[in-house]
Amino acid sequence: MNKFIIYIDKNSIFKHKNNITGNIYFNFDGFFFPERNWNDFIIIIINNWINSSYNILSGYTKYEELYFMDGPFHMKVRKIDSEVCVIELVENHTNILLSYRISAKDLFEEILRNVNLLSKYCTEQDWETDEIRKLQYLNTKFSTIF
Repeated sequence: MNKFIIYIDKNSIFKHKNNITGNIYFNFDGFFFPERNWNDFIIIIINNWINSSYNILSGYTKYEELYFMDGPFHMKVRKIDSEVCVIELVENHTNILLSYRISAKDLFEEILRNVNLLSKYCTEQDWETDEIRKLQYLNTKFSTIF
């Protein structure tokens, strides 16, 4: 099974009013998606990704799309059996940059690891927004399940 890592650079996280941005990107064996040091609305996207990856892992859905807020990039995740997914890295809705086989459990656990990291970071900064409250709720909910 192919391995991947989600990178979040805590030093890049910035809060302006209720918007929190920071560098977040995937590393698929040296292929960075959307690109190294991609800056985006990290709380919003990680909240969406954790729900989507849980839906795939639990079998509620067989297909999900994980979007980045800025730019023309997203990932299509399709479950092909009880444990394996194919993830397609897409630019401009049709250009598939890479297709990659991953474990549904690994996808969920890697996103959950970053939900936990962001939740702790926001608590340390004493930040509170609706999206952070949602992040903290999801962190608690999914951490106790797995």
